[in-house]
Amino acid sequence: MAAAAISLCGSRCVGPSRTPESRLASQAAAAPCARPSSSRRRLVVVAAKSSGKKADEKVPSWARPGSDEPPPWARDEGGASGQEGDAVQVPFYAYLLASAVTAIAAIGSIFEYTNGRAVFGVVGTDSPLYAPILGFFAVTGIPTSGYLWYKAVQTANKDAEEQDRRDGFL
Repeated sequence: MAAAAISLCGSRCVGPSRTPESRLASQAAAAPCARPSSSRRRLVVVAAKSSGKKADEKVPSWARPGSDEPPPWARDEGGASGQEGDAVQVPFYAYLLASAVTAIAAIGSIFEYTNGRAVFGVVGTDSPLYAPILGFFAVTGIPTSGYLWYKAVQTANKDAEEQDRRDGFL
């Protein structure tokens, strides 16, 4: 990979009879040019090409052409992990979804109890189980929702750290 730099100069300070090297030297040595009264403009294009050795040092070994080394995120996907005995980890979005549903049920139970009318009609307000069922959902639902949200954040952070470790950032 070779890098190239191009410089454009639209100054009127460049005379027509000088070589490009002498023009560049005079421009570098001179303070800001005073514009002559001539209305003629000249465009000077200077291009430089680097050897590319410094640019190649920044390219990771797995990204170089012809490299057989897999990228960091694909190194552990060989199937020979040896961790078959581990328990299945619940993904963070399942915890988050369960937390949202539980919170909605708990808050809905509180609203239904204070309103005094059964919204879904499963258990009527005259039933002796009406208050205990709504109380159970309200009292246990809010802490359960908080715990599930906490587990979702923990699991997401753990997954992010594992991905960072695979990518080589940690």
